[in-house]
Amino acid sequence: METSMGMGGEQTTRRGSQLAEGKTKIVYADAADPALAVIVHKDDITAGDGARRDTLPGKAALSGRTTSNVFRLLRESGIPTHFVEAVADDEMIVRRCDMIPLEVVMRRIATGSYLKRNPVSEGTRFDPTVVELFFKDDDNHDPLVDDAWIQEHGVASGEEITLLKETGRHVFATLEEAWAEQDVQLVDLKIEFGRDAVGELLVADVIDNDSWRIWPGGRKEAMLDKQVYRDTTEVTDEALRRVLANYKQVAALTDAFAGGEPAGFAVGLRADKPQEACGVFGIWGGSADVARTTLLGLMALQHRGQESAGLAVLEENRIRVALGMGRVDQIFRPDEVDALIGVAAIGHTRYSTTGSSRIENAQPILVETGEQALALAHNGNIVNPLELRRLVRERGVEPSTGSDSELLALLILHGQGTWEERIRRMMELASGAYSLTILTNDALFAVRDPFGLRPLCLGWRDDHWMVASESCALDTVSADLVRDVQPGEILRLDGAGLRSDLMADPPQPALCVFEQIYFARPDSVLDGQTAFDSRVAMGRELAKEHPAQADLVIGVPDSGVPAAIGYAQEMGLPLSEGLVKNRYVGRTFIQPDQHSRQSGIRLKFNPLRGAVKDKRVVIVDDSVVRGNTMPQIVDLLRRGGATAIHLRISAPPIAHTCHFGIDMGESESLLAHGRDLEQIRRHLGADTLGYLSLDGLLRAAGERNRCLGCLTGHYPIPVHTASAKDALETDRARDGTAPLRTANAR
Repeated sequence: METSMGMGGEQTTRRGSQLAEGKTKIVYADAADPALAVIVHKDDITAGDGARRDTLPGKAALSGRTTSNVFRLLRESGIPTHFVEAVADDEMIVRRCDMIPLEVVMRRIATGSYLKRNPVSEGTRFDPTVVELFFKDDDNHDPLVDDAWIQEHGVASGEEITLLKETGRHVFATLEEAWAEQDVQLVDLKIEFGRDAVGELLVADVIDNDSWRIWPGGRKEAMLDKQVYRDTTEVTDEALRRVLANYKQVAALTDAFAGGEPAGFAVGLRADKPQEACGVFGIWGGSADVARTTLLGLMALQHRGQESAGLAVLEENRIRVALGMGRVDQIFRPDEVDALIGVAAIGHTRYSTTGSSRIENAQPILVETGEQALALAHNGNIVNPLELRRLVRERGVEPSTGSDSELLALLILHGQGTWEERIRRMMELASGAYSLTILTNDALFAVRDPFGLRPLCLGWRDDHWMVASESCALDTVSADLVRDVQPGEILRLDGAGLRSDLMADPPQPALCVFEQIYFARPDSVLDGQTAFDSRVAMGRELAKEHPAQADLVIGVPDSGVPAAIGYAQEMGLPLSEGLVKNRYVGRTFIQPDQHSRQSGIRLKFNPLRGAVKDKRVVIVDDSVVRGNTMPQIVDLLRRGGATAIHLRISAPPIAHTCHFGIDMGESESLLAHGRDLEQIRRHLGADTLGYLSLDGLLRAAGERNRCLGCLTGHYPIPVHTASAKDALETDRARDGTAPLRTANAR
């Protein structure tokens, strides 16, 4: 969705003619695009086929918030849905589709109406989940129907029925995992489907607190769902307040579905890798197609974040911003891109480290005052946001979000002097990590913090300057890598060319070492060396330090493979594919029993039995953060017939948290925090375990200064005053000012 903002900041609505009205929502045509629709949630809540109805003021926003969180999670897991984006808590844009008049209901635990129709006791657990189909017919109370009836009445084909059930189970499993991470049992779930213009089946309608039964701690009496309202015999104001409180709690919990760190994450099979914050790109293009070039660059940086993306384009001294949720290729339509014409552009692709995955947190962020406007895209994390917020407010400006990125933009916009002087003053005030692209009414700036914690590089194509988080983005748009943007450097790109302002006496540079270990794409060049070459060298050093009596070496796909190549080369052992990775699964399942855990990890990995059977195997991976997934991989290889498993990690143990924009959890959640090597080995289940030493890592990565804080606990920037991730929101609530509309965005 494009938000076109001039100096006045005006926006236009997307609602067209009304298409349909349900008990709890209204559907409108999209005024801008006939392929889309707008769903507006209502405050109504119903029970007993709508026979009892009440209004819960605020429920619409909570239902919309929950639904958008759920759909983003499903999209992340590769499940096709009609969801496009949420433009407000109670309003979302969807792809138009013809609804199939069926409710698909998945049941994990027998309860409710199922008990009336089947001779089972309440609490009976189903594995796999039971799937039932109900025909949507209010007059007949939505009867249960079988496959034959559905085909006979032309509701869906046999092939579609199979797909409905398979997708329903996938949806249930994905949500069951997300709820289990918060110690909540998903009991049952109902969803609906539609067919888009080409006949593709999409999960459609809404999925909110009316759609499921959820029991915290597995206890029915603690339920948080709509059943509380159904069971209310006397509907009093107090009872309705209790129901609304449940909706609020559920909406807050589902914020974690889209990238937050829910309670209880350490007990499940979460992705056992740190996560980056984002990627940035910029071009001063003159006659170039700046919008399309920027989007291509962002697609090359998609590994740094897939939750939202956006770009800002400069045309005739006016900045236009286009934003959306999801991957770049999911957001921008060709006609929208064609309309984004200008002389310069910046772009951003986001992984949320501190804020929920919502459209309000997408970047670039646009700030304006008088005749000046500024768009900013930020990769990194500021460790003194409360101090910056105080300074911004002292200038008579009230931040409208809880984003440290907005604070940087406001400090620059409301500063004094030239743009360069304002940016330099911001750099003196802000402490932390930031690689920035900034678009003003007359120039594009690339800025890197004095320590160079996050990467940023400069490129050239024809007569156009470009900047990007990684050189792979420059390769994608056929630009040549010129050099890295130096720590503490301000680059100005405009019609006059390139100008550099390098700070005097910068501190020792400290690029995050995990860029070379894991984050950067293998073909990206960092400090003159490709990440791939660095990782192969790490594997060689690992073999020198921790050789193993083995028959073959395998790398954990995909990030562990380069180090495995180096290890195998140094040891003179064959390199083999021992694990097959399913690249179409976004998350592993989390279940309370070991059988289901094993099924979950098999969705992501499966051993090549012919390769590992009766073999002594060295497994090489680049890092272990929480230690949730690796024990399952070790177990898979043992089941595949491996006689010995030697685990080798091509980085030192991660024992400390990151304060500069990397999502790896608090120190207490890290496997290596407070554990010795033998304790870690027993937890992971390997026969032997070896980590690359710090000296070995630095030999492989190049004898340069690096940020090693997560490995050593010693940071290049003092972090004893570093604020909690929600510090801006907490402080705002404490001083009684109006609620922020977002959390920290990256």
